[in-house]
Amino acid sequence: LSNLGIALRTRFERGGNLADLNAEIDAHQAAVRVVGASPRVRVGAARGWARAAADAGRWDEAVTGFAAAIELLGQVAPRVLGRGDQEYLLAEVGSLGADAAACCVRAGLVGQAVELFEQGRGVMLGQALDTRTDLTILAERHPDLAASFTGLRDALDRANDPARPTRHQLSEGGAAATATGAERRATAVAFDDLIARIRELDGFAGFLRPPPVGELLATAADGPVVVVAVSRFGSHALLLTGGGVEAVPLAGLTPQTVYDQVNAFLTALDDTTSAAQGRVGEILGWLWDVLAGPVLDRLGIVGPTTDGGRWPRLWWCTSGLLSFLPVHAAGHHHTRFDPAPATVLDRVIPSYTPTIRALAHTRHTGRPRADSRVALREDGRLVAVAMPHTPDAPDLPGALAETSALQARFPGQVDVLTGPEATRQTVLDRLPAGRWAHFACHGAAELADPSTSRLLLADQPLTVLDVARLQLHDAELAFLSACSTAMPGSRLTDEAIHLASAFQLAGYRHVIAALWPIGDQHAVNIAHDIYTTLTDSGDTAAAVHTAARGSRSLWARMPAVWASHIHVGA
Repeated sequence: LSNLGIALRTRFERGGNLADLNAEIDAHQAAVRVVGASPRVRVGAARGWARAAADAGRWDEAVTGFAAAIELLGQVAPRVLGRGDQEYLLAEVGSLGADAAACCVRAGLVGQAVELFEQGRGVMLGQALDTRTDLTILAERHPDLAASFTGLRDALDRANDPARPTRHQLSEGGAAATATGAERRATAVAFDDLIARIRELDGFAGFLRPPPVGELLATAADGPVVVVAVSRFGSHALLLTGGGVEAVPLAGLTPQTVYDQVNAFLTALDDTTSAAQGRVGEILGWLWDVLAGPVLDRLGIVGPTTDGGRWPRLWWCTSGLLSFLPVHAAGHHHTRFDPAPATVLDRVIPSYTPTIRALAHTRHTGRPRADSRVALREDGRLVAVAMPHTPDAPDLPGALAETSALQARFPGQVDVLTGPEATRQTVLDRLPAGRWAHFACHGAAELADPSTSRLLLADQPLTVLDVARLQLHDAELAFLSACSTAMPGSRLTDEAIHLASAFQLAGYRHVIAALWPIGDQHAVNIAHDIYTTLTDSGDTAAAVHTAARGSRSLWARMPAVWASHIHVGA
């Protein structure tokens, strides 16, 4: 049935008629209803059904098809699979969330657009957040089930320990691989069964179910959350505010234009000439025209603060290849002194979140805060990792300069790991003792395998998986002063797999990271500027914002220098 639908699609695209399109929809619908079939095939069929319906302008039906596909995602990449297999399968179904959101807007279902966008992205991140859910109420009413949940969660972490060999790494040791896989499958099945049992309890029907739009709107309490869905069915910004959800059409933001601009942007980053930097500036202007400008105008954020007033906040939640571009720096920066500057940085303090649910998780992590401010109190510790010399990598003399400056700024509170003592295991052991963490080292982003993106240490690298497995309960700030720590993978952009999201998942409420490679001295300067503001105000996002604007005043024609760092989190 699925293959028949694909064949009918091919014939329709080669000059067929509406009957072929209708027959394709019927075949795909029938395939989705075969519950004994592979979830992978059923998701493909549901997506084919939805896209065909959208091509016919049947938007309500397209929404139903995309909802069916998204509901099956958990079965396509269940916990019983190893992470590599999950990534492989999820890479096949990219853009589901954005396409579903676009069709929902066309159908007039703006609230459902937010829900399906959120459910169709970050599947593995969502599974990880499930294991970090707040069990307070469950523990009060059913302590035995809460204890079982915790035990299975920890067992699942151990079964997926990246330090242990995977099936692919043990091609000549099949018995060991089978044992590891069997352990993981048994644990995952028990975990899912336990979740089902908890949902049967009175008052727990919604336990770990996708949050409805009403709950997602709560994340906009401190400022708008802007979800950006880029789709061939129409691109929109979904604005989450205290007043509800509003969709802003973005006609100039198409999948093809984003692809072209990302290619041009990444090419320009590798070139230090003034012409290349000028191209980066042009892309920032394009981002303003097609995305940031319409969004801020619709929100009524039209000018800078005056008389020392507090800047408004805004969170970007992007998807697909758009995640490679610096939306926070969008603008025509020659207008920065105008009464209504056409730049993001001169109107609002921008932050990012990989998913809306991740932002909610971040705000409920650690000690309660009255706002987004952080402070390294007298009893607080800062774990600083400095790698001025790294095997098989260029020296970074600025790494020691950064940690020395931290020791001077916070005397007696900084634990420095440098040189041979900065091993992977030592760093992992020390991080739970510090509320803040600072890494001054080389970073490497793996576009084809983002889970192996890493910070280079003395012996083994600290990978995305290493960090994501941590569960820190009193962590506040992670400053990743290293290259490309917020760069996503090229195949799994909707999974938001990078070091910044891993540290957020680990429990850090605020993460400062770089979207692309940065120079050693530039890293030193930006760290100094950020900590100077942060020490005075305690506002992490504002500190990154102030540093970017200050650096821009010195390097106005070098946007790759001043726009590199972003704030992720609360």
